[in-house]
Amino acid sequence: MWKMLFGSDKPSPLVESAYRDISTMLHQSRHMLDLALTTLLDNVTLEEDLDRLDDAVDVGERMVRRTILEHLSINPGVDLVASLLLLSTVQDAERIGDFARGLVEVSEMAKSPRTGEFAADLRAMADRLRPMFDDAEVAFREDDSKRAAGVIAAHGELRQDLKAYRARAAASDLTADMAMVYASSAQILRRVGAHLSNIASTVVQPFDRIRHGDEDS
Repeated sequence: MWKMLFGSDKPSPLVESAYRDISTMLHQSRHMLDLALTTLLDNVTLEEDLDRLDDAVDVGERMVRRTILEHLSINPGVDLVASLLLLSTVQDAERIGDFARGLVEVSEMAKSPRTGEFAADLRAMADRLRPMFDDAEVAFREDDSKRAAGVIAAHGELRQDLKAYRARAAASDLTADMAMVYASSAQILRRVGAHLSNIASTVVQPFDRIRHGDEDS
C-alpha cells in the first residue's frame, strides 16, 4: 500500500511522524496486554497503573489526529489517502489498550485462581496472539505485504479457535464466574487480534476493504 500511495517519493515529514507515533502506541498497547495477561493467568497483583499507561496511548492518538489535521490544513491535496489510512489505523491501535484494561476488569470477577485446562488453553492462544503485535507493526511501518498477510491469516485461525473455546467454556461445568471470565477473556483476545488484523489490512487491502477481516464475530 505504501509504495502504491507514494511510488518512489517519500511521504511528508508530518505523515512519517504519525507513522512513528502509531508504532509507539502499538508497543505500549502490547505492554499493557502483557501486564493484563500476567494478572489473569499467573494470578498475580497488577503492579503498574494501566490507566496511566492507557492515558499515554490516548495522548498518542490525539497527536496523530492533530498531526494529520495540521498536514491536511497545509497540504490538503498531498498524502490524502495515506492520511485517511493513518486515522483508521490509530483508532485500532488505541482500542487495544482499552481491551487490555478490560481484561484486568474481567479477571477481578473471578472468585478463584485461574488454573487447569481452561487456563492452559487460554494461555496457549494468548501466546499465539503476541507475535502478531510485532508482525503488524513491522508490516505497517515497512509496507511488508508478506507479514501483513501473515497477520491476517493468523488472526483468522486464532479467531475460530477462540470462538470454539468460548463456546466450550459456556457449556462446561465451570462455576458461573469462571465460565464468564474465560469466555469473556477469549472474546477480548479475539477483538485484540481483530484490531491487529485491521492494521495489517491497510498494507494489502484497497482502502474500501480495510477493517473488514473480522466480520464473523
